[in-house]
Amino acid sequence: MKKILVVVCCGNLNGNTDKLANSFIEGLLETGHEVKKVFLGNKDIKGCKGCGACQLNHHICAIRDDMQDLYPLVNECDTIVIASPLYFWSISAIAKSFIDRLYALSTNDKYPRKNSILLMTAGDNQDWTFDHSLSYYHILTEALGWNDLGSYLAGGCKGESGNHSIDEKNLGEVYNFGKKII
Repeated sequence: MKKILVVVCCGNLNGNTDKLANSFIEGLLETGHEVKKVFLGNKDIKGCKGCGACQLNHHICAIRDDMQDLYPLVNECDTIVIASPLYFWSISAIAKSFIDRLYALSTNDKYPRKNSILLMTAGDNQDWTFDHSLSYYHILTEALGWNDLGSYLAGGCKGESGNHSIDEKNLGEVYNFGKKII
């Protein structure tokens, strides 16, 4: 079984994205995977400054924040799951900061081999709602050399003023997706 790190990149604990991630985790656990969930909404994760210090200093990022605690988790896992709400037709800023800071783990622009999965929620539910995010994710996985195990995209999830509306259909489907990860 795999060691799976689920990184929830939203600011709303128990919101739509967190609920989607939790259902996915339930499916993963049912099949015996070892799962660690990290909720970034209460973490201090700054954006990459592009200083390159990590490449000169044995993969140690110059920025001192909560990302330092996440690097070992990323190194230890087989699979990274990025769970993000859709904000202005892209991944959340928290997700982008987390991803950018993974540069510290590279050696000569080569990254540790990982499997990856993308989970997303959005209030919008057009045919093109997730196009930009999926394009970014596919380019990211190719650039990092990660093996894309798929994605689950839940549109039509309004989340205004604490009124979260992810439906049982999405939660059931993502649970089943989690059970299929081998």
